[in-house]
Amino acid sequence: MAMASNLSSLLLLLFFNLSFRFSFSGQTNSMESVPDLQKSMYLVVDGYPCVRLLSLSGEIGCANPGRDKVVAPIVRFRKAHELACPSAIFVSLDELQEVLDRYVFLLIF
Repeated sequence: MAMASNLSSLLLLLFFNLSFRFSFSGQTNSMESVPDLQKSMYLVVDGYPCVRLLSLSGEIGCANPGRDKVVAPIVRFRKAHELACPSAIFVSLDELQEVLDRYVFLLIF
């Protein structure tokens, strides 16, 4: 009885090991390092994001200068007086209206 139990446990272990190594499409699904794990978790998107170009009168377009042509430091925007030079800023969609209201208010006064 113990021999049959050990054999069935061994067969189950072999089955799960093989099902982990091969996906249903036949591709190898083995992970041996953190980069392998990242490749299996994240989709690779080829290309560059579009950056909205804004002026005081509103949106003036969308551009992508490429990675090698960014000429301003990129900072997280918190307070307008912290920006000592022209900068590219990151804001979340939730904070965008607040940032625009604050920036326009500072330009008026």
